[in-house]
Amino acid sequence: MTRFKHFLITYRYKGEARSFAQKDNRMTSADAWYYASLHSGARHLYGVTTSPQSPRDLRLHAQQYGVTEVGFQEVP
Repeated sequence: MTRFKHFLITYRYKGEARSFAQKDNRMTSADAWYYASLHSGARHLYGVTTSPQSPRDLRLHAQQYGVTEVGFQEVP
């Protein structure tokens, strides 16, 4: 059985600080960038994956649309 955890994701969108909670069984930097991009509404990430081989591509794509300073932490 998969156990879900809660994560607080923080980021900036066009300079404005934003944050939200996300439930998932794990979180990586690439996952946080992906979720922050979706949450911001900056742009859909068609064709961009969260595979371990592409975290840099995902980050660069998100930055093009104004998402920066993405971070995350597990919360109780």
